[in-house]
Amino acid sequence: MHRWIGWLVCFSLALAQQPQQLLVGHRAPVGAVGFGPGGMLALGADSYIQLYRADGVFLRTLSGHADTVRALDFAPDGTLLSASSDTTLRLWNPQSGLLKGVLQGHRDQVWSARISPDGQQVLSGSADGELRLWDAQGSSQSIYMGRGWVYSVGPGPRENLWAAGGQDGVLLWNPKSGYRLPLLGQISVRTVAWGPKGQLASGDRDGQIQLWDAEGRFVQQWKAHRLAVGALVWSDDGQLISGGQDGQIIFWNSNRPLKSLQTASVLSLALAGSQLLSGHDDGQARLWSREGELLQTLEPPAASVTTLAYSPDGSWLASGGWDGEVWLWNRQGQPVRRLTEATLEVTALAFSPDGRHLAAGSRDGLTRIYQTASGRRVQTLEAHGNGVGALAFAPNGRALATGGRDRLIRVWDWAKGQKALEFRAHESHLTGLAWSPDGRTLYSSSADESLAWWGLRPEGVRLERRMMAHSRGIYGLALSPGGGLLATASHDQTLKLWDARSGSLLRTLQGHTEAAQALAFSPDEKRLASVGWDKTLRLWSVQGQLLQTTSGFVRPLYAVAWARDGRLAVGGGTLRQAGTIALFRP
Repeated sequence: MHRWIGWLVCFSLALAQQPQQLLVGHRAPVGAVGFGPGGMLALGADSYIQLYRADGVFLRTLSGHADTVRALDFAPDGTLLSASSDTTLRLWNPQSGLLKGVLQGHRDQVWSARISPDGQQVLSGSADGELRLWDAQGSSQSIYMGRGWVYSVGPGPRENLWAAGGQDGVLLWNPKSGYRLPLLGQISVRTVAWGPKGQLASGDRDGQIQLWDAEGRFVQQWKAHRLAVGALVWSDDGQLISGGQDGQIIFWNSNRPLKSLQTASVLSLALAGSQLLSGHDDGQARLWSREGELLQTLEPPAASVTTLAYSPDGSWLASGGWDGEVWLWNRQGQPVRRLTEATLEVTALAFSPDGRHLAAGSRDGLTRIYQTASGRRVQTLEAHGNGVGALAFAPNGRALATGGRDRLIRVWDWAKGQKALEFRAHESHLTGLAWSPDGRTLYSSSADESLAWWGLRPEGVRLERRMMAHSRGIYGLALSPGGGLLATASHDQTLKLWDARSGSLLRTLQGHTEAAQALAFSPDEKRLASVGWDKTLRLWSVQGQLLQTTSGFVRPLYAVAWARDGRLAVGGGTLRQAGTIALFRP
């Protein structure tokens, strides 16, 4: 791997306004694990890689990715490969922590990557179905496996043979000869792993494991887990070990379970000699012996806040994280309550107009409504397919709009749990919702780049206006407190201000150097706060002037909220001073 092209990486840090207070709480799922030289443990959580000694002593954090680390692998010479949702792969010297090189070419999130046994090739798979094979000079060739996520790849027993698993099934590929053999289609495969005798195992979203021989011939299939199979590994002596979203790690003899460990939802597994390393949705990694003894538990010092909301009177700040938890904080910044019922990332939060209830939407598809004072769940609304993307209470507090990754908007009488309206709103997932002050218009934004106005009447819903508002997906939507202005934030790096009534574009705000992710109006409607992947908080005049840029964050920012008393909360990961939420008073 010494022949990989590297280059100098320069870091600059602008002076940053210091936060008044830092709130610490959320954790990030451990989505990737690996064993390195000398038993080194590597954990991928959020956009970071944490390295530990074999005895669990923390060594260092590798920071550089701009989004979630999805895969880790070590080369024979000890070089560490990481793949991320920021579309890049990175090569590291784990001993020094220095970056050796970056592989760029994917146009969508990279979910899987492995190094060939000789260390001279890397295969990666992305969310748009593309497979890329990289050589030691950093050039690549690619094919498309299908149109969906490629969750897992692995080198086969013969030179130049690779397996890939994803939403479009399992594929064998020999890039040298051009040979392609689909093994399984029409079922989402989450993981693939080659055994020492050339057998290939695949695990799917329905909890089934398939087994194939070295030539790609089907051998058998069995039900292994109640939920999706998250990870598979083989031991050197030919034992298959599976980890599932049901929280089980199972050791197999053929299709018969020999032993089962009950733990948290399993996202990743790695095996080295007599030790098994597992990464979990609960923000922890666990080191096990082959006999099933838990040797130690590691909690990486990384966390992420995906969504924030202040109650109307500012008494409560709610935060939702990739750990599936909702935290409620009081005015003093003290955590008062943890709501832990969601099984996946919390994607949207909204307080009712009177502040007495909090709605929380999750990637698990459900919207849960809690009594703010007690934390008691009072309602659960029907799941959106693939998760909830946006929430908004109507001004009267009786109706709640939910938008999903299934492209649907639903309007609920939430207290009764009754659905009043359901309609397909966009061509991609919903990312923002807001009601006009009179409750007669619902605004929606989407990753399909469009912004829409919906007229809601007793007789039904009517599309009043739709426009292609940005050149890339819209991921932030905010309505000014008085209802006159709409603001959108896009992955095209711009913000736009609109007349909420006429739909006229008033101005475009340019300054972010990477995707803009979220925004919020100040209580007096004179300023706008925005955050994004460039790790900055920016304050703007609604007339379009950039007033202030605050840097010093070590990861992308995904959430911002402005309280009525002027407190500004920024969430999206740890700061140099530590903390998962930073509070400012700009």
